[in-house]
Amino acid sequence: MQTMKADNGTGVDNTAQIQILIPIEITRITFIAARALRILAACSSPDTLLPAVRSLFDELGAWYDSLPPVASATELSQTPWDDDKTSLAHVHLSHLGAITLIFRRTLNVYKHKPGGQKHLLQPVERSQLATIFNDGIIAAKQSSRILYLFLGEQAGVRHCWAVMYVLPLIISFKHPC
Repeated sequence: MQTMKADNGTGVDNTAQIQILIPIEITRITFIAARALRILAACSSPDTLLPAVRSLFDELGAWYDSLPPVASATELSQTPWDDDKTSLAHVHLSHLGAITLIFRRTLNVYKHKPGGQKHLLQPVERSQLATIFNDGIIAAKQSSRILYLFLGEQAGVRHCWAVMYVLPLIISFKHPC
């Protein structure tokens, strides 16, 4: 089994690389999530929401694609648990939380159309919504898997911010707003 301390082929061990990356990536994803909050708060109609959501998903995708292999989500299940891995789990939970936030706002805007009007979906719009909803559900499932690993390894306490933040988002899928 591979450990996070192994050499990554660049002459720098993974531990050093992770310790440098974590504060940078948690800052980057936090800024993206904060920007998402501001943008989504300004979008109250389906006409303004979908272009904003596309842009946010592009930004989140670019952020995730820029992560080096040592920081990928697959590392969470393939390497032994340590403090660096716990911090990396927090980074990924923040990313998945941003996706879930976008999903919830999209669901809320389309569920509560102003004036109680029905919004007739165009085929392209229907396809985009299906992708957003699918991504939201996948994010919630991945969050629950990370929390399962996180708690199973006893890497955090049950009252950790990650559990308190992500668990209500996961539960809300059974009872959307």
